[in-house]
Amino acid sequence: MIPNYYQAEIGSEPDNIQRQQIPQNLQARGAIIRSVNWLGDAVMTLPAVYKIQQSLPNGAPFIILCKKNLASLWQSFPWVSEVIAMEEKHTKRRETELIRKANPGFAVIFPNSFGSAMDLFLKGIPLKIGRSGRGRGLMLNRSLPGFYRTPGEDKNHQLKEYLELAYIAGGQGWNDQFEAATPNIDKDKLAKIAYTEQRDIWLNIAPGAAFGPAKQWPAKHYAELANWWISKGGKVAILGAPGEEQVGAEVESLCPKALNLVGKTSIPELMHILAGSKFCVVNDSGAMHLAASVRAQGVAIFGSTDSFATGPLGGRWKIASTNPECSPCLQKTCPLNEDQYKCLSTVSPNMVIELLESLG
Repeated sequence: MIPNYYQAEIGSEPDNIQRQQIPQNLQARGAIIRSVNWLGDAVMTLPAVYKIQQSLPNGAPFIILCKKNLASLWQSFPWVSEVIAMEEKHTKRRETELIRKANPGFAVIFPNSFGSAMDLFLKGIPLKIGRSGRGRGLMLNRSLPGFYRTPGEDKNHQLKEYLELAYIAGGQGWNDQFEAATPNIDKDKLAKIAYTEQRDIWLNIAPGAAFGPAKQWPAKHYAELANWWISKGGKVAILGAPGEEQVGAEVESLCPKALNLVGKTSIPELMHILAGSKFCVVNDSGAMHLAASVRAQGVAIFGSTDSFATGPLGGRWKIASTNPECSPCLQKTCPLNEDQYKCLSTVSPNMVIELLESLG
């Protein structure tokens, strides 16, 4: 039986949380958002972050504070006026001076860590909003309780947690919509690495996952899928971030006609390539979330993680999962002695091919 298109469940506007507005004098000074640290998580916050920006008066600054490796993601969105990239794990003197110079009226802190709240503490920001817990309460003027998910039981998407923060930060609306990116790319560079603009022929595959092997569909399965697509007259691009070159090379060794771009593209270039594909086949990874953010379509393969919580937001997607009794365990590596990585090995290439064909 072919599953339906994936649809994130975010429920309706909460009746147990009071929507709160930002005072007009603070709105006029603009907002600063402390971004989450992982690429996939950052993409999942986009609808909530966008709703905060849309609540500001025209011309009010909207600033993102993020890790250096995520700066190009946030710079791709025209509704972000400034990005302050942290050179180290947390804010230092340089970032503090930039934040004080910007003088935002309020801050919304999306990560739940103590350090992320410290990044915007004592920076001259009158109103700081986030989730309490982990000793953060005294650094926040407005907060929600810490959020704790029970794996496999909570059927709401992680986006709901982020929308709740936007809800108490003046954000308007309760949905997964946001204004799309306009990534700045060098088409000459893409031409030099043999990528061509032919939407109907490209199958993009992303065999890596920063989280760990319990998210990674076997490389041999990706290669079998790639060889099938090439046999039909298509082209395959192997995509991934720096650090994922080994799995990219493994797929390439089994499918030499594929174009291996792992570690060779920036985030904006990756967004452009994903948007220009016929289909994408990806693990639950940053690449999956990027593909969804540019309204791509394809198959997302889930192993140890929970598609209810972190499925793709945007585009047309089918989920490939056999849902064994041990999943979702949310482990980076499989804890079983027998049937290791059963959640991934039982997803066959034929199953993924059937899902792709059902997309049309």
